[in-house]
Amino acid sequence: MRQFARPFPITRLSLEARVLYTGFLLFLVLGFVSSVWLYADSFGGLSGRSTVEYYRGGAAQAATAPGVDAAGGPALELPPDGPALELPGETAAVAPMRLEKPARQVMETFHFHLFTVPVVLLIVGHLFMLTALSVRLKVGVITLASVATFVHLLAPLLVRFVGPQWGWLMPVSVVGAAVGWLPMLVWPLWEMWRPVPASSEVAPG
Repeated sequence: MRQFARPFPITRLSLEARVLYTGFLLFLVLGFVSSVWLYADSFGGLSGRSTVEYYRGGAAQAATAPGVDAAGGPALELPPDGPALELPGETAAVAPMRLEKPARQVMETFHFHLFTVPVVLLIVGHLFMLTALSVRLKVGVITLASVATFVHLLAPLLVRFVGPQWGWLMPVSVVGAAVGWLPMLVWPLWEMWRPVPASSEVAPG
């Protein structure tokens, strides 16, 4: 861990360290991709309204049973050569019903992520600190990732326990976390394995 106590370029890591850190970062990239899929499947898109419906529930439209029109009567079967009739509500899409998330489930999810996500952020942030980017840029990326991640963990609590007016925090925090985490995952991988001329290596000070 001495390289983190007194940072030197990530290109000077030993081969076994680079292999280990590469495997770690690739696992996280895969986890990041799976998180995107889960978010899209749960919320459907980047909107505060979908967040509110996911955590606080939402009423579904009344489904129309096959063979019954919107008014509840039998559907009309017309001959194929006759005029076509458009009955209201017959082809309307039915939105699935979402039940309110139990308070304990939301709190347990927050509790679990509160102890795991910061550890991953700490490790990835240390690897990102070893890159050759400017200190100002690294501080900005780490700060953005940290703040956006905290807001992302806190948003479900605010939506579920405070009110639906906090729904916009979820999509905003998702975008902010993506902008902050992606450089920390990808840039160290590129610097660790890019060809570096021997003359450009910085001697340890």
